[in-house]
Amino acid sequence: MRKVRQLSQTDLARKLGVSQSRIAAIERNPAAVSAGQLLDLLKVLGVDLVLRDTQAPVGAPSQVSNTSNTGPKGEW
Repeated sequence: MRKVRQLSQTDLARKLGVSQSRIAAIERNPAAVSAGQLLDLLKVLGVDLVLRDTQAPVGAPSQVSNTSNTGPKGEW
């Protein structure tokens, strides 16, 4: 997503307040990112994280709704 947004590692690092080497480390080993850092990355990149209940009862109506602009506001 960083490349799609035409951001260099340095650009992304500046937006997140981390070093370029931290971005490089995350890209080399995505498991190295904490949940908080992942959420910050997604926010800066303009990406929504969607959670879906995969254990809903069979035949239950879908609970998917478009909340892209109606969700809670605030900082991470």
